[in-house]
Amino acid sequence: MATPLHPGRATALPALLGICLVQSTAAAQQTAPATPAPPTDAQTPPPGAAGADPQPAVDAPAIDPLFAPRRPTRRSGFTAGIAGGLALGSAAGYPNDVQKIGFQRHYTETGVGIGGGGYVWLGGVLADWLTFGLASGGHSLIAADHAALAGGVMFHTEVFPLFSLGERWREVGVILDAGTGVAYTTADADSDTDVIDGALPARIGGGVFYEGIRLWKVSMGPWLYADYTWSTSVRQPGFYLGWRTAIYTGP
Repeated sequence: MATPLHPGRATALPALLGICLVQSTAAAQQTAPATPAPPTDAQTPPPGAAGADPQPAVDAPAIDPLFAPRRPTRRSGFTAGIAGGLALGSAAGYPNDVQKIGFQRHYTETGVGIGGGGYVWLGGVLADWLTFGLASGGHSLIAADHAALAGGVMFHTEVFPLFSLGERWREVGVILDAGTGVAYTTADADSDTDVIDGALPARIGGGVFYEGIRLWKVSMGPWLYADYTWSTSVRQPGFYLGWRTAIYTGP
């Protein structure tokens, strides 16, 4: 016959089992890895702070040093000038008449003549070493019993190729011109008749100069130049040696 349980022992056994279960659950929670909570806005580090994800660098556009803006040191603003002196040249060709061009009996050649000539120009300074504008001028010659004239309007460019060498080399310039104009030659015996007429001929010119003599914004110096005028009815070269004066309005 089984012995009945004591009432106190009957209630102590479930309590003991409950205490063991609670202790086992607590131990399991202590050994399990903790799951991190998602960061809130207040916990998110600002860009650039320690621990933040690196931001991709934005490359600035590359600038070619040749076209990088630079403060002018010698020339700026607008420019205007005049050059003139002794001129040598000649003329050869025909009257501007299709019935005479190409026929030997209407051909005239003056030989070398002497006279004077020059140019004026107006333009803008694009860089310390480059100016661009418009020029007008030409020459007038006396050769034997003929008087020859050539002139016109041209695009005018001045380049200072040795500017980077500094000092006096900044003052050495090269001229390049191209345009159109007039050219005609008359005989002294009949000054009203053109023995050579270029109609509307093409013109090119080029030369060198030095403008190292400076007074305020005015630059001066010697000038050596040559131009050539041609069309179907004329061939007329000219050579100049003289003086050049230019003004630059910039600071």
